[in-house]
This record gives sequence, structure tokens and C-alpha cells, in this order.
Amino acid sequence: MNDPQTNTPQPAPKQGTQQPLRGFPISFNIYAHNEQEVEHLRMAIVAFIGQHAQQGRAVDAERTARAIANWDKNPIVKSQVIKHYT
Repeated sequence: MNDPQTNTPQPAPKQGTQQPLRGFPISFNIYAHNEQEVEHLRMAIVAFIGQHAQQGRAVDAERTARAIANWDKNPIVKSQVIKHYT
């Protein structure tokens, strides 16, 4: 089944979960030079979510927030993120 917001495939719910995951819209500001950059980011995020969904993994809000909060705990990830944004 595809998510109606993004038209990306959604993973099947895992056995024993409390509630099935649903798609929710998200809106926030991000630095960009123009709207095309923002659209490129949106498409990259949708593709990332879709790729994982096709492989049976859910890119969900709780785990994504945890990953973002902990990006700097792994020295390899931290160095690559800092290098990328410098």
C-alpha cells in the first residue's frame, strides 16, 4: 500500500506492534538558495523513505528523531557530517 502523502510504498506492519504506522505531513523551514533546492531535498527524503519501505523497513518519526539527536555520538558519522557541511 502507498502512503497518500508521498505516494511511496509503505512497509507491512510488524507483528505485535501497538498501532500501525501512518503517514503524517511535516513542515519546517530550511536554509536554501531557492525553491529548487528545497524541492530537491523533498524528493531525496521521499526517495530515502521509499527505498527503505521497499526493503520492509519503516523510516519512522521516533527512530529518525533519535538518529538525528545521536549523530554526533559516532565519531565516523560525526566527522563525515561536519566535513559535508563545511
